[in-house]
Amino acid sequence: MLVSALCMSVLFVLFTIHALIPIFIVLEFVSGALGVAAGPITRTYVSSQSPEKSMGLFASLWWASLMLGQIIGPLIGAFIAETLSFEYSFYASSILSLVLAVFVLWAFPTDKKYRPKTRQTNILSDLKFVLGLRSARWLFLSATLVFVGRALIVAFLPLYASSVIDMSVIQVGVLFASLYAAELVSTPALGWLSDRFGVKRTAVLSYALSGFFFLLYFLVKTVYQIFLVSIALGIGLSGLFLLLALIPTVASSGTYGKVIGAYGSFEDLGIMIGPIIYGFVWSVYGPVYVFLVCALAQFLAAFLVLRIKNPNARETSR
Repeated sequence: MLVSALCMSVLFVLFTIHALIPIFIVLEFVSGALGVAAGPITRTYVSSQSPEKSMGLFASLWWASLMLGQIIGPLIGAFIAETLSFEYSFYASSILSLVLAVFVLWAFPTDKKYRPKTRQTNILSDLKFVLGLRSARWLFLSATLVFVGRALIVAFLPLYASSVIDMSVIQVGVLFASLYAAELVSTPALGWLSDRFGVKRTAVLSYALSGFFFLLYFLVKTVYQIFLVSIALGIGLSGLFLLLALIPTVASSGTYGKVIGAYGSFEDLGIMIGPIIYGFVWSVYGPVYVFLVCALAQFLAAFLVLRIKNPNARETSR
């Protein structure tokens, strides 16, 4: 993670060099490859260091922090770009990357006693091992299905709100702010509840409610109604982090890194295939039917979470 932060501090500066604009896509690819390290590493650390009785709360705080960064980052970047220039936005990102590197050196332990004692393996053998865990497979499929719904919020809800409900650009912006605010506020509360009533039960309830709220879009006709349904959906989607809290259920502490790395890939798979599916459904059946696909995905994810069992130590230790 330290190497990633240092490399990103240099890469952000390269974005400001006009001579490198022809390879802008390459720089984007490299930045994605480097920046992706933060997610699995911090998630692994949260899973390994969280008290067992507070796993849901710790996972919810991690997710809420991620969401907060995704909200604040674009606002600050846009303000700097509009006030000064877009180059200064990249310079600010470079400085933040250096601050992150210092924080990593200070906050994350490097002593060998913190590292799980596992024999060295390669990526393919690790992936084969992880996919061999039955409960992990249900977890990964659930992540893909849940994030298929997340992809609709990002890619198609703005289009639906503007073209079908005839909302203005400002109204769409306020709609998204309301949805994300509902999700952000609900996330820690849901984490607290999951520690008291069970992570799996809370996850099933959250995804079932999300599916129900997606179906309510069939009844939406006015701006007021889409605001109410979207805020309710934000509360339902606040349970996305619960799959992270289920990782200790399917893996031993020595395999958290392997499982979380694969889990993140299945999240991205849902985000990637979601827009493809929705584009087809929108074109063939009509805009509102994308919400039906989302609802079915959430219901199926809830069913798969029920299939997740706590395997015996022989299955999860290596």
